[in-house]
Amino acid sequence: MPPISFAVTWPLWLLAGLPLVWVLAWNHRSAISRRRVAGASLLRSAALSLLCIALMSPTLNQRVDEVSVVYAVDISHSISPAFLRAALDWTGEANRRYQPAQVRYVVFADKAKLVNSAQDVASMEITAEGEPVDRGTAPTTAGAIDQGATNLESALMTSVFGFAPDHAKRLVLLSDGNQTEGDLWRALPRLQAENIRVFSIPAAVSVHSDAWIEAVTAPDDIRQQEPVLIKVRVFSRTATRARIQMMSSGKLLGTQFAELSPGTSQFSFPARLGKPGANDITVQVFAQADQFAHNDALSETIWVGPRPKVLYVEASPESASHLADALTRQGIEVKVANTEQLAGEPALLDGMDAVILSDIRARSIDTATTRRLETFVRDLGGGLIFAAGENTYGKDGFSRSALERLLPVKFEAQRKRQDLDLVLLIDRSHSMRGRKLELAKAAALATLDLLDKEHRLALVAFDSTPHDVVPLAAVGSKRRAEDLIRSMTSSGQTNIFNGLWHAHRLLQASPAKTKHIILLSDGRTAPPQGEAVRSSSEQAMEIIRRAREDPLRRTDAAIAPNAPDDVPTGGYPELLDKLVAAKITLTTVALGDNPNVELMAYLASAAGGKNYVAERDSEIPGLFVAETRRLVGQSIVEEPFHPIVKGSSPSIAGVDFAAGPQLKGFVLSKPKKFSDVVLEAKKGQPLLAETRYGLGKTVAFLSDVKNRWSADWIDWSGYGQLWGQVVRDSIRRDHGAALQWRVTREGREAVIALRMFDPEGAYRNGLSPKVRVGSPDGQSVVIPLRQVAPGEYRTRISLGNSGAAPFRFELVEGPGLSKRDVARAGIRKMFYAYPDEYRVLPANLELLRVIAEATGGSFAPKTADIFTKPRDGGTLAKPVWQYFALAALFLFLLDILVRRASWRKPISRLA
Repeated sequence: MPPISFAVTWPLWLLAGLPLVWVLAWNHRSAISRRRVAGASLLRSAALSLLCIALMSPTLNQRVDEVSVVYAVDISHSISPAFLRAALDWTGEANRRYQPAQVRYVVFADKAKLVNSAQDVASMEITAEGEPVDRGTAPTTAGAIDQGATNLESALMTSVFGFAPDHAKRLVLLSDGNQTEGDLWRALPRLQAENIRVFSIPAAVSVHSDAWIEAVTAPDDIRQQEPVLIKVRVFSRTATRARIQMMSSGKLLGTQFAELSPGTSQFSFPARLGKPGANDITVQVFAQADQFAHNDALSETIWVGPRPKVLYVEASPESASHLADALTRQGIEVKVANTEQLAGEPALLDGMDAVILSDIRARSIDTATTRRLETFVRDLGGGLIFAAGENTYGKDGFSRSALERLLPVKFEAQRKRQDLDLVLLIDRSHSMRGRKLELAKAAALATLDLLDKEHRLALVAFDSTPHDVVPLAAVGSKRRAEDLIRSMTSSGQTNIFNGLWHAHRLLQASPAKTKHIILLSDGRTAPPQGEAVRSSSEQAMEIIRRAREDPLRRTDAAIAPNAPDDVPTGGYPELLDKLVAAKITLTTVALGDNPNVELMAYLASAAGGKNYVAERDSEIPGLFVAETRRLVGQSIVEEPFHPIVKGSSPSIAGVDFAAGPQLKGFVLSKPKKFSDVVLEAKKGQPLLAETRYGLGKTVAFLSDVKNRWSADWIDWSGYGQLWGQVVRDSIRRDHGAALQWRVTREGREAVIALRMFDPEGAYRNGLSPKVRVGSPDGQSVVIPLRQVAPGEYRTRISLGNSGAAPFRFELVEGPGLSKRDVARAGIRKMFYAYPDEYRVLPANLELLRVIAEATGGSFAPKTADIFTKPRDGGTLAKPVWQYFALAALFLFLLDILVRRASWRKPISRLA
């Protein structure tokens, strides 16, 4: 800033009159001399110039380097009293040594006060959560500082008013930096704008060995008797051993012993809350060498909804007791109905949280019923659980039905094919010796066992040439075919092309509607004639490349010696074209240590079939069986198995399927794109799948739930656990409520949030809901809620001081809130046993460091650093216009004197 500044500049226009002063003086000169005229004009010009400057309001700017200091002293509960005494002594010594121009003190905890001296700090009236602290006086609590909170924002903003104007401003912050109210960062822009430098000194805390319950949380919308995990966070200042116990209504829910590490540790307590409505949970920690017992317990209220209601529709009501009894023991209310009741009584779905359909026939679910189920799941958030059974498959199955559209799976073909010609094309080359060939025989025998007597089967074993082990003929009694299959041996080298061509010749003239080849090989086939032997991958890529590049889809024939005379010269592409033209499909099964997967996949894809890769030789029979079942349209598999866990889900948590009994059957299906397969029956075959559908959830269990396939499960402890969890994971969680509300605590405030819907799920706007708040002292007040978003209403209220009794919150009947709504919403309670200040954390050094650096101060400074004078003080602005005005007046009077006074000596007259 320049040494002198001017408020306005318009008087400079007056200087334009200076030439006029000279012209008028010259034109009206009298008998006085020219020298006197010039001198008077100069005086008048100078007077006019000084008057012009005076009118511009000149100000003299002088820099002030004096230091003004404010000590902001944190006296909250978390600060050590010994530190406070030492801090006040230090400030007095610093003031005596460095002699700042001005010293003020800000004392703060829940609020801040500005005082003039350290003596005022020592005599400050303080309370601890409403209780006066005896300091040798009889203070009144009105306006006293409460040690139960730390408000750094209030401390910094109050400090701004304690500095002397135009001085170098030093704010010395003595605190642990743990704010429980306000927001320090809101004060930072003001500090920077006022050029206030903060020097932060970390305070010693009052407690060094302490543990407390940080939080108690539970899942939203818990239901009666529902097994839940209540999570508890415990904070410990030091490593120590502790006992944590959880109580509800005087009943011990659980106890855990733990070695606590410094910081936060989390524990989970399993519980079943049997009382609907508000359940008070108290968790207490007993830690060794705990210095402060006031924060050892924390209470929370968990709202528990009514027991889930499930409509169980069973095709065979006499078998319904198994699942119904198991669910009842799991705390679930079950209503059993048959398919006729489901179709004829739409009101059955009212008030239900989920629907179980067990082993029902597709024709028993009409379009209207399916539409109601879809609305129940998609729009109302209900759960739909489909359990399969013997009625699920067959010509009247669920494939492509309206109900299938709701489920997470698609059902395989439902109608068993009576018209099938099948060729098993099995590699019998040297690479198939021993175990592989025996497993191939087992696969062929298993395939034969699945075929009906009218189906036709051929088994062709090939090496360099094909051999008819079982000629293509009706299966019949199967005995002769079994003997022929067992007689198959290995020899020779592999030529897949010749084997495929032979299978094509067997099937091309067949009148069967389904003509299929299953090829089993490692894919390492003979190379085309005249070419060197290349890797199997190179062969496959060459075949595919030639087929793509040649528009006629012709390549050199991959024909080995001894090939039949009528082999096509166009190679694999021409052969595959002939298979497609004859409506012959091809499935490949690749096996071995290094199978030619590329070639096998290419053949299957080009011929409209599937490609399987046997990761282990033992998988070969299972792959043949699965493919044969797919071909014959058999959707049911009746053989024992243990479920295989494939995904994580709350529905199967804690269930040990490997240790349980086996299921005896399942229905084939295919998972949809966005569904989650949680359990599998066999490799790639879903058993338990789930998906979201609109607001709700649908689940498919591909075995049954009764005494056929689940006969050994019924008495197993995991049966009830599994189905209880499946149901609870599927039910709608708002249990049909038209409103959702919760109360949370933020510091010393309660935040009440309410969301309201109409029966169609749309937001309800423009209402004026109210809530009645009951305080621990028995007083109550009704507070309105303000709409802050579509369908959402919110307010904040101050909780005041903490207490042993909880605050109680209850909606008030009025416009938009019926008596039934209020009753269903229930009450909410909030415990506020002690303020956050009683969770004594280590000093927040990072916050103290950042606030100092952001304002140009320093963290944990030396005393001399605070009082140095780096010329950051303000400037003192002194108006000087009056001096210019007086000078102008003096020159103007002098001008008059020069013009009017007689400068001649008087002439003496002689008498």
